[in-house]
Amino acid sequence: MNDKFDDNESLLRAVFPPSRKSFFWSKDGRRLSSAALKDKKGLSVDRTCERSIEDSVDFMLNNNFEGYIVAFGVPLCKTINAYLVYAPTKTNKFHSEIHGSTKNKVLSDKQALFLAKNANIVYEPDK
Repeated sequence: MNDKFDDNESLLRAVFPPSRKSFFWSKDGRRLSSAALKDKKGLSVDRTCERSIEDSVDFMLNNNFEGYIVAFGVPLCKTINAYLVYAPTKTNKFHSEIHGSTKNKVLSDKQALFLAKNANIVYEPDK
């Protein structure tokens, strides 16, 4: 694995459910809010690399991620000129970050809103 993100890859983010962080979701609790995608350290995600979405979700769940898991395709990030950073940790070789630009770690309001509107929920916890 390297720092080149393929257009076939997805980026997955765990998001607390509305019962824990209501401001991460629309009022009806069905759509992701842009607030769930704002992080001053850069938006932490897991890249699929050559894994399936299902295998990527299983990895996240087996590594204590909780809540919903949403996915964005790499091309969506390129559309908004987001900067993708491969940032593996000791325990997670798939960890990456989405930055607003090369100089700003935080996504702009416009970037976060675009990703929120285009996010796919790929895992829903039992209610």
